Amino acid sequence: MPGSDDIDMDLSTAVAGIGGIDDGVAARAAALLRRAFPKGRIERVLLVNPPDADDTLFQYDTARRGRYTNYPPYGLAVLATALRDAGVDVRICNLNHAVLTACRSSAGPDDFDFNAVWQSTLDRAIAAFRPDLIGLTCMFTMTHASLRNVCARAAASGAPLAIGGVHVSNDVERILDDLPDVSFAFLREGEVAFRTLVQVVAGHAGVGDLGQVIMVDGDARLRFHRPLQPAVEDINIIPAYDLCDVERLSEVGTIGAFYCFKPAGTRFATVLSNRGCRAQCTFCSVRNFNGKSVRQRAVDSVLDELQLLHEVYGVGHVMWLDDDLLKDHARAIALFNGIVRRGLDLTWDATNGVIAASCTDEVIAAAADSGCIAINIGMESGNPGILRQVRKPGTVRNFLAAAEVLRRYERIHASVFLMVGFPGETMAMIQDTINVAREMDLDWYRVSQLQPLPNTPIYDAMVAQGLIAPVGSRELRFMGGAYGKQAEIEQGKRMATADFEDAFAGIPLDAVPTPDQLTDVWFYTNYHLNFHRLFTEARATKIDQLLRHLHVLCDVISPENGFALYFIGYLQHKHHGRIEPEIIARLAQRLDTSPFWRDRFSAFGLSLDDLKNVDFRNKHIPRLLPGKLPSSAAA
Repeated sequence: MPGSDDIDMDLSTAVAGIGGIDDGVAARAAALLRRAFPKGRIERVLLVNPPDADDTLFQYDTARRGRYTNYPPYGLAVLATALRDAGVDVRICNLNHAVLTACRSSAGPDDFDFNAVWQSTLDRAIAAFRPDLIGLTCMFTMTHASLRNVCARAAASGAPLAIGGVHVSNDVERILDDLPDVSFAFLREGEVAFRTLVQVVAGHAGVGDLGQVIMVDGDARLRFHRPLQPAVEDINIIPAYDLCDVERLSEVGTIGAFYCFKPAGTRFATVLSNRGCRAQCTFCSVRNFNGKSVRQRAVDSVLDELQLLHEVYGVGHVMWLDDDLLKDHARAIALFNGIVRRGLDLTWDATNGVIAASCTDEVIAAAADSGCIAINIGMESGNPGILRQVRKPGTVRNFLAAAEVLRRYERIHASVFLMVGFPGETMAMIQDTINVAREMDLDWYRVSQLQPLPNTPIYDAMVAQGLIAPVGSRELRFMGGAYGKQAEIEQGKRMATADFEDAFAGIPLDAVPTPDQLTDVWFYTNYHLNFHRLFTEARATKIDQLLRHLHVLCDVISPENGFALYFIGYLQHKHHGRIEPEIIARLAQRLDTSPFWRDRFSAFGLSLDDLKNVDFRNKHIPRLLPGKLPSSAAA
C-alpha cells in the first residue's frame, strides 16, 4: 500500500510552464525518471496486449471453435502511431492472438500449453527488441489476472512497466496495489500523456507538463492529474495496422457479434470514428474514460482508414467501436455517403450500440446504402421509471419510433440491448421491458443482468445502499461474453434453481427478484423475446438471417443449445418445408443427456415430438407469467 508521503499534484500545481511545482516534488519525479531511463531518452517501446483471460478461465474447446474474441489491439495501435510521430520505435506483442493461433493450430489439448505459449511469445519479443519501456493494456475486468501474470513475467526483463486502458482507469489504486512491478499507470486516453512522458525524459518538456499518469516511487505514488485528453487534431490519425497482424485476427477468433452474416474467410477489423458519448447512463464508464464531450474525427480521416483496411489489408467487414456513432446526423450521413462515393466494397455493423433517437429514416437509409448489415440499439429498460433512474437518453416513444424505421430495412439485422436487475426493479417493471420489446418486434434481444462497474454512479449508489460490497474491479466477472457466467447458463453448466418453472412462477409481480431469481428471469426473458417470437416470423430475409444466427449459436457460441436446435428445425420447416434429420438427432441427443435442457423444455412446453410430428402447437401458448400487464405508456 502507498505510504503517507504520497505526492498528489493536482490541477492547481501541475500546470505546464508556470514554475509553481514544489521543488522537492519535481526533484523526486526527475530522479525516478533518471533511474528508470538512464540513457536519458525512450527510444524503443514494446506495447503488449495480454490474453483476454488467464489459464483458469481459458477453455481449449471454446478456442478451437473460434468462439473467443480476437479484437485488433486498436488502442495500442493508436498509441503506436502517436509514439512514432514522437520519434519512438514501437512494436506490438499481441499475446491474445498468439494464444488463440497456437490453440487453433494444435493437434489436441495435450499439444497446447496456454502459459507456455504466451510466456515464450513475450520472452522472444522482449529479447529481440530490447525495449526501454514496456506498456501493457487492459480493457476488461476478467483480463486482470492475465494482466497481473504478464506484468510479473515482463518485469523480469528489467525494463520499466507502464499500464493503461479502461480497466486500469476505472480502479487504478486497487490495481496498482496488486501489480507491484508497475512503474507508471496512465489514466483514460493515454496517447498525449504517454508522448509527454517521452518528451520529459528527453528533456524537451518539464515535469510539470506530465498529466494523467501515476508514477510509483517505492512505497509512494506521485499522481499527476493534469488533464491531457487528446484534442480533435490528436485523434485524426490512423492506427499502426502494420504492427497488428490484422489480416489474420478473424481467422482464429471473433470480431463483433455478426460474423455469421458474412462468408467464411471474410476479414474483419474495427474502426473508431469518434470518442465519447452524449449519454450519461449511470451504469456506464465511458464518460470516466473519454470525458463528457464527443470528439469527432474528420470524415476524410475515417474514410482514409477504411480505404487502407479494405485495399491494403483485404478487410471486408468493419465493426464500429464508437459509443455514439450517430451523434451528429449530418456527419454520419456524410461518412456513410463517403463510403459509397469511394466505392469501398465492405459491410459494417454497430455492435457497441447506437442511441435510438438517432435512428431516423434519413440516417438509416444512408447506413443501409453504405453496407450496414447490423445495428444494436441501447434500450436497457422499457419502464419509464427505470429509464429516468439510470439517466438513459431515451423514452419508450424513441424506442418504438426507431424500431418502426429499422423494420423498413430488412437487410439490417436489428438487435436491442436489455438489462434486468436494476436496484428496486420489480417483476412488473421487467414485464414492462418485455412488453415494449415485443411491440418493437425487432430481430434479437441481447438480454443481460446488470453488472455494476466500479467508478460508475450506479456502483457507488449500490455500495452506499448496501446492495453490493465494494470489492473493486479485480474480483468482478462479467455475466456476458465468452468468458462470462451467462455462457455457462446457456450451456447447461449453471442452474440457479433446480425446478425452473416453479421458481419463476412463484415471484410476485410487485417483488424485486433475488440474485438467484434474476438468473431465471433472464432465462425466461431470453426465451420469450428471442425464441418464442420466431413462431410468428414470416419474412424470408429475416428467416435466413435467423437461421445463420441460430446455427452459430448451437455450433459455436453455446454448443448444442436446445432452444437453438429446436427453432432451427422449426424455421427449416417454415422456410424449406422440411427439417434436416441431423437437427432432430442432435436435439434428441441433447435432451437425452442434459437434465438442464429437459427441465427447460418442460417449463416452456416444447418437445422433441414437435419436430418429429411437425406439429408446433406450443406457439399459441403463453407461458409462465402469472397474469398479464398492459404495455407501458409511451412516456
